[in-house]
Amino acid sequence: MSLKQQLIKSFLGVGVMRLAAIPIGLATSVLLARFLGPEQFGQYAFIMALVPLLALPITGGMQTLLTREVASYSQAGRWSLYKGALNAAHGWAISISLCIFAIYVIFAFGIAVIPTSGKWSLLSIALLMLPLLGLNTARNGVIKGLGMPAMAELPGMLIQPLIALGVLSGVAFTVGLNANSAIWVQVVSVAFTFSIATVIFFKLRPTEAVSVKGEYDLRAWGSALTPFILLSLVGTFNAQLGILTLGLFSSDEQVAALRVAERGSHFVALSLTIVNLVISPHIVNAFKSNDMKLLQRLSRQSARGAFAIALPIGLLLIFFGDSLISVLFGEEYSEISYLPLIILVIGQLFNVFFGSVGFLLAMTGNEKQSFKGQVFAVLVNLFLCWALVPTMGAVGAAIAVSSSIIFWNAILGYLVYRKVGIRPSAA
Repeated sequence: MSLKQQLIKSFLGVGVMRLAAIPIGLATSVLLARFLGPEQFGQYAFIMALVPLLALPITGGMQTLLTREVASYSQAGRWSLYKGALNAAHGWAISISLCIFAIYVIFAFGIAVIPTSGKWSLLSIALLMLPLLGLNTARNGVIKGLGMPAMAELPGMLIQPLIALGVLSGVAFTVGLNANSAIWVQVVSVAFTFSIATVIFFKLRPTEAVSVKGEYDLRAWGSALTPFILLSLVGTFNAQLGILTLGLFSSDEQVAALRVAERGSHFVALSLTIVNLVISPHIVNAFKSNDMKLLQRLSRQSARGAFAIALPIGLLLIFFGDSLISVLFGEEYSEISYLPLIILVIGQLFNVFFGSVGFLLAMTGNEKQSFKGQVFAVLVNLFLCWALVPTMGAVGAAIAVSSSIIFWNAILGYLVYRKVGIRPSAA
């Protein structure tokens, strides 16, 4: 099978799941927004934005590192290192989760630094997801490194949202839904997903790795993981900064406004998300083979394909987004979410146009360079959020987020050209 055929097969596999997940995710957001109302939906969104940040010491960089290392080990037949990396990742996820639990108990109930009332009471429930998210991330990275991105993404991309929607619907139309029960539903769905992901993982593991004894290169993995964690830290913080700033310095309704707008803008970035899911092992193989022409072709073709899909979606949301929000979420959200949606869509169009710049740096050993670019983007986002959110609310947060996305892509695109030697973007 040629490279083009492999990419198309992987793209279609992940793409079909992503397309199937779109109506599920949209239905979940609509259900939550309508049954919770702007205030409670904002509280729910704020706590769920905290979860990936708190999970960063566990999941940060793990998937990317395992994908890179497993792709290399499987290509070279070094199955003892493969098994060692897997065991180390599982141990890391469990031990760091326990540390986070202990720290939360001390700061919330010991010295009372973290509030435990209002929306903050939801945090203790959400923390139950952390170890399961860590283990799922490890298995996702391994399966993806083995060249099976569709199977790697199946539990988190399709199964978990489907379970969550089903349980949320049952709760909403029987006993009623509130922010507390919505968080509990997410915990239950993650637990079910973990069980299913475990079955898939053991069915797909290479037979060569079953009986071998694990070999551990902890120093090399730790050295490589640190920049990946930092990359994930700034990337996740940058993505959630708008919601977090609104939750701390504005109203719960403004949090809900930005969350609805973000849901719409994510449709624009959908094609690039799918590309990133399937292209990473091919980037590793092309770079290790020193085939720069192939790497350039991978970058340009994937960016052009992604942008060709993203542009009409973006234009549809810009011109008809207010009507779509009103029909789906309700008029109260249309009034507060439409302008933030337009601003975020513009930022995401720039994001898709530049292509997989972050993955190109991470998969070619230039994590530190990518980290520098992301730090600058976070600083831009942080400054603009601080300056605009108190007076402009969700609109100010959207301006900050889109500006940081544009700065981030421009800087990383330049670094890809300098360090990797290819020209990214769809141009």
